[in-house]
Amino acid sequence: MKLNSRKRSHTKKHSGISKILMLACAALVYSAILSNLIDRSATELVVNAYHDVGAEELSLVDIQDEPVEKKILLDQKYPQLYLNTETDLLASDEMLAVSEGSVNKRTPVYVLENGTNLSKVMLKDGSVGYVRKAALSGSLNVIFDDCSETKYISEDTVLKSDPASDAADAVGVTLNDEVTLTGTNDETYWRVSYDDMTLYVDKDYLMDEKIEIKEPEPEPQTVSYEPIANPEWDGSVLTRSAGVVYGPSGKETYYNLNMSGVISILQGMGINEEYWIRGDGVKMYGNYILAACAFDIRPRGSLVETSLGTAICADTGGFAAGNPTQVDIAVDW
Repeated sequence: MKLNSRKRSHTKKHSGISKILMLACAALVYSAILSNLIDRSATELVVNAYHDVGAEELSLVDIQDEPVEKKILLDQKYPQLYLNTETDLLASDEMLAVSEGSVNKRTPVYVLENGTNLSKVMLKDGSVGYVRKAALSGSLNVIFDDCSETKYISEDTVLKSDPASDAADAVGVTLNDEVTLTGTNDETYWRVSYDDMTLYVDKDYLMDEKIEIKEPEPEPQTVSYEPIANPEWDGSVLTRSAGVVYGPSGKETYYNLNMSGVISILQGMGINEEYWIRGDGVKMYGNYILAACAFDIRPRGSLVETSLGTAICADTGGFAAGNPTQVDIAVDW
């Protein structure tokens, strides 16, 4: 009887081990199936991204509750592009695939795979599908809403070859030049047509109507050309013969052009003074000398000291790029 008892005990022990092994195998199989399902989900892209950058282990729930970190990690692993038109999100990489719905223009997407004609993308909400590669752009700057409106340039500037501040200068334009606005967006540079060219301009330089240019007061017929120096300056004074001097604010030169457009812009800014010519031939606006400056450091309407007196920055010129501290004084020489 004791022998049989031991046998039954031994049999139960083996049976218990077998059940444990079976449960362990079942758990492994279930884990593999679950892992496969997770690999096929959009959320696992975030998990992979965490692992790739060496972040701490987190559960899917943890990651879903961390939208900021989720975005950072997806940005690190997958390129983010934008849809340049409203398009369909297709269920597969076949051109005649079923549409899973339309996606709005400018929607950001993560590009998971690139095919010949279609790209596999993921939306911010985790939806995955395929869109035409031609519908993707790398920057919001190049995505425009089409239009056709006549606009005018508000002051001297340059049109760019691409919609970016660091793009190459294409052509210079001046006050009241006409352009056709062909594309707008929420970015800085808008698309225009000028002389049959497609170019781009800072939207702040566009206006709906031309500025009326008022003729300045008649200029005096006789000028002494004797320099009237700045009483606060004891250095060299700009004269017709000297041509170039270095005054209290830097290099000084002179130019003689019609000031009608410049005065009109000042008036449009609400700076209303009398235009006249001083006895030494210096063109004045109220109590200030009219001068051209680099607007980057001396905005239009600001004051600057010169060897001939206090000047108002009313104009600019090509010198500004190479010598931003230079002051070009308007004269009748």
